[in-house]
Amino acid sequence: MQQVYIWDFPTRIFHWLLVIAICSQYLTAELLDDAMTWHFYGGYFILGLLIFRVLWGVFGAYYARFSQFVVSPRKVWNYARLFNSSAYQPVVGHNPLGAYSVLFIMTILFTQAISGLFITDDIFHDGPYYSVLSEETRQIMNWVHHQGFIAVWLFLALHISAMLVYKFAKHQNLVKSMITGYKKQDPETSAINAKNHWFKFIAFACMAAFIVYLVVVVFAPEVVEDFYY
Repeated sequence: MQQVYIWDFPTRIFHWLLVIAICSQYLTAELLDDAMTWHFYGGYFILGLLIFRVLWGVFGAYYARFSQFVVSPRKVWNYARLFNSSAYQPVVGHNPLGAYSVLFIMTILFTQAISGLFITDDIFHDGPYYSVLSEETRQIMNWVHHQGFIAVWLFLALHISAMLVYKFAKHQNLVKSMITGYKKQDPETSAINAKNHWFKFIAFACMAAFIVYLVVVVFAPEVVEDFYY
């Protein structure tokens, strides 16, 4: 077996920052008192991470690109069908099931981040676009945001279960690979060493931060304060 550098640093830092951000969102929303301000900031941070991942998925490192790992539903079915058979073949980058899980969690988190722009905590904090919606639409956004939170945790449970299956059934340590960037591959397997593309990494990170700033600060409607005497 040979060690191949599959997961570039930008992909790995995105992954672990997203894990930390999701956990912090749970803490600030459910466990900590008076932490809703940080919950809103965490949502903006997650939105920035997702925008970065879209840019990286189009222009970034080879194995991080959507064009490299997103395949047809038929290929996903064939991969799942052969998973426990002798015909099973490990995939160098994201496997077909993993590819669809990436799309799923990104969709859920985008929904979470965007809906969070339109909701309130009913006490002190409003999303930057809360004032532009009708009361009925606000309630819909609030429902979507809370249901999406449940979907995120269900996904994480499935994700951890899948990692354990690959660890013990296929002897593939996916967690270690996402930490070091390296995966063990058969020497006969066609694989290339990924590149970190540092300039793109810095440029896309700055672009993502700037887009979030535009959305949250520049384009957000002016808040009109109501005073009662």
